[in-house]
Amino acid sequence: MTRVERQIAILTLAALAAVVFLVIVPKAWGQASAQDPGQISTGPNGVRYVEDELIVTLKPGASPERAKDVGSRFEARARETIPSVDARLLSFPDDEGSLGHIKRTLEENPAVESVDYNYVRELAFTPNDPRFGEQYGLSQIRASQAWDITQGGPSADIAIIDSGIDATHPDLQTNIVLQRNFTTKRPSPDANDNEGHGTHVSGIAAAVTNNGKGVAGTCPGCDLIVAKAVAGGGANDADLADAIEWATNNGAEVVNLSLGAPGSSDVLRDAVNYAWNNGVVVVAAAGNADTSVKDYPAAYPNVIAVVATNKYDRRASYSNFGGWVDVAAPGTGIVSTCPPNLPYPDCSPNGYKTLSGTSMSSPHVAGLAGLLAAQGRTASGIRSRIQSTATDLGPDGKDNYYGHGRINAYRAVGG
Repeated sequence: MTRVERQIAILTLAALAAVVFLVIVPKAWGQASAQDPGQISTGPNGVRYVEDELIVTLKPGASPERAKDVGSRFEARARETIPSVDARLLSFPDDEGSLGHIKRTLEENPAVESVDYNYVRELAFTPNDPRFGEQYGLSQIRASQAWDITQGGPSADIAIIDSGIDATHPDLQTNIVLQRNFTTKRPSPDANDNEGHGTHVSGIAAAVTNNGKGVAGTCPGCDLIVAKAVAGGGANDADLADAIEWATNNGAEVVNLSLGAPGSSDVLRDAVNYAWNNGVVVVAAAGNADTSVKDYPAAYPNVIAVVATNKYDRRASYSNFGGWVDVAAPGTGIVSTCPPNLPYPDCSPNGYKTLSGTSMSSPHVAGLAGLLAAQGRTASGIRSRIQSTATDLGPDGKDNYYGHGRINAYRAVGG
């Protein structure tokens, strides 16, 4: 590209930046999806910006003479002016040194309030699933923005240990890689869901996404390993322990347990520890009794205990609480998949319904763990990341109602 051609390209870029500033996102000056890739640089933190350009904001009351001098030392050319904030988009010749050096020098100018790179902002991935707009939980945890960084992948398997799954559901079928039924005398490879709970939980964690059908999953690219351990509305510890061990031995990176009850047992604790010691993140619902009494397996130290929030980003009134809870996630009024062939209350003919409970909160966290597993993080690293990046909703720091806070997927994956 000749120098003249490059100048023309820069002028075009500045015009596009101004349009984005005025029309779309007030601070998204560098929206540049159609720009020449050669004009975009990537900083050490992975953030992209327009090369050779800086946005300089002047201090209130800066004299016209000082304002005019800004950038003149580096032969900068003013591409755009934003009068309302007294800012200028400046372009610098290639031979004036590194942009970082120029930025630091300009920041020392007494007339300058701030100097910013002309960052490139991109639209968050929005799937075409028709009921995605109803999934306020994914919006609250900033899942769309997280999906711009990672959508999971075949290296991240989420095991749903529950009432099974509707393996023919069009929003689940292609994400299922393995099934096992532990509720029969002899385990079988068919985990058909005749209660509906496991199907709903599975959709929250990893429904097939951007397929033009139904809902999106928290981890769109994750695979599902399904263990049926619930029958007649409950699961015994022996079946749960078998299912946890099986999921661990068959490559699960995450295990979700949307179930629980007061009372601890050695066999369930040991199964959880077996999974954790083999690099598996275990996530469990904290319970729906509005009590501080510990629910297990959620209350075991090697489990992420999840409480529920509502669409107002506040604690759900039914959710358990206490010093043993770890994080919060949306759980009230969550739309997800259901088996349409069952006499299941309120399941639509095409297989979707809305449910509430910490059972719905837990798979949001399991899905986020799947996104982090796809980034190659360890189990301890995933847990630490989920907790340290959560949005604090209660008293400062960890508290009894939200734990470390409501999960923030975008922040967790590195946004």
